[in-house]
Amino acid sequence: MKKIEKIIALTILVLYSLTITAQEKTPTTLFIGDKAPELHYGAWIKGTPIKEFKSGHLYIYEFWATWCGPCIASMPHLSDVARTKAKDVTIVAVDIWEDKSGKMTYDDIYAKVSKFTKGMGKNMDFNVITDTKDQLMAKNWMTAAGQAGLPTSMMVKDGVIQWMGHPVNLDSIITVVMDGKYDVTAMRKKAIDQANRTPTADEIAMTNATKLIDDAIKAKQYDRASQLTDSITATMPQNKGVVLNWNKFMMLLDHVGEKEAMDFVKKWQATNPGFRGSVGAAIVHKPNLSKESYLYAIDILRSMIDNPQPGSLMLNMIAIGYVNMGDYKSAAVAQEQAIAKAKEYLKEKKFVGFVMESTVTEYEAKLAEYKKLIK
Repeated sequence: MKKIEKIIALTILVLYSLTITAQEKTPTTLFIGDKAPELHYGAWIKGTPIKEFKSGHLYIYEFWATWCGPCIASMPHLSDVARTKAKDVTIVAVDIWEDKSGKMTYDDIYAKVSKFTKGMGKNMDFNVITDTKDQLMAKNWMTAAGQAGLPTSMMVKDGVIQWMGHPVNLDSIITVVMDGKYDVTAMRKKAIDQANRTPTADEIAMTNATKLIDDAIKAKQYDRASQLTDSITATMPQNKGVVLNWNKFMMLLDHVGEKEAMDFVKKWQATNPGFRGSVGAAIVHKPNLSKESYLYAIDILRSMIDNPQPGSLMLNMIAIGYVNMGDYKSAAVAQEQAIAKAKEYLKEKKFVGFVMESTVTEYEAKLAEYKKLIK
């Protein structure tokens, strides 16, 4: 990714899944046991287009996006499944929701997915398609099924949806379905009961709290939004209030001021609440901050090198922080370290999908830019 790194994209995905309100949810209309919607695609990027569906064969539609870290992490194993079970299973990776900025053209999406797929090589050894321009796969499959998170796998056999869930569970599900021991009716009832269950008190409280704060931010009542966040999180366990605190930090950073944002985030981060990488990434990408703020973020990112994020990703963002400080020599040093780490990962086949040949090329281009800025 260019300006916004994968770690921010991961955080956005988490925030989206946690803060979507009941009023915003589309009623679930597609369940296990239903007839599968028609397969549409904008472009068949890799593999052979399916002309007909074989009786008794399993078709797995893997919904993903290039910005989705868990999606990328699951692909090497999905490739093993595709190769070892080719006689019984066909995997189709369906890229959806690729444009989180709302500014990409369909050609942009096609180019991005094609580049990513090529870079993955054998680690993406299955069919790959893009959604249609009108997002038929996202709407008719994911949204209709009440699925809001990526990755999501949907298994189809003889035109009927057998299962849907996280790909980490695919191996066991494939075995049970192929052995004929799978009870689709029971799974359907379980899914319908889950969709119709009454929200818990905690879920209702979080929904209401989020709406109050969001309404205040939309009205540009930042003091009110801040006060609401503080009063609500004070009554919640630390792990429950983390999303609201993240939202408050970004609100302060984007709309109020650096001092207010940094005063808050330092106090918040001192409690070790998580989201550290996202905080560091957000600060280094924000132009016109003080040297002190950038150094604070750089320290966070350094502490996270290979723990658990790829060190090359952290070092690349550290370099961006130094550039925003005007310290181009330090930026060049950090970028050289990022390149060395990336090459090391490629050789050792670590962080597959997060680090590709194209990553090294992009990092080297940035290094050349930084060196030109050194006087």
